[in-house]
Amino acid sequence: MLVVDIMDYKKTLLSLFISFTFLISCSNAKRASEVTAIYVPASQYAGMTCDQLYNAAEDIRSRVPSLESAVDKARQEDVIKEQVGWWLFAPALLIMDGNADEQSQLANAKGQLEAIRTAAIRAECN
Repeated sequence: MLVVDIMDYKKTLLSLFISFTFLISCSNAKRASEVTAIYVPASQYAGMTCDQLYNAAEDIRSRVPSLESAVDKARQEDVIKEQVGWWLFAPALLIMDGNADEQSQLANAKGQLEAIRTAAIRAECN
């Protein structure tokens, strides 16, 4: 009877360890297409001419592809770390960084573009 109890105890501990490891190891990294714009007040662009709004938007639009690339690259690195962790060494999954910084920069750029668009509509730009 004691041998059965010890085996059940070990199975329970192993199940808990595997479940816990799986839960903490899931990457929170997003694809660039999954990142949504953050709110940026259009008032910071109020008073700008249509040309200034256009130039500000173009400046941000020129940075968006590199920001999207950085988000996707960081996500891919996390996916690789996760796969290596599962195959080789599960505690290695604790080193996954995610891509929160890259997501934040991309979300800010998208938010600024929305704010510029709103300011351009208010200024009746074509």
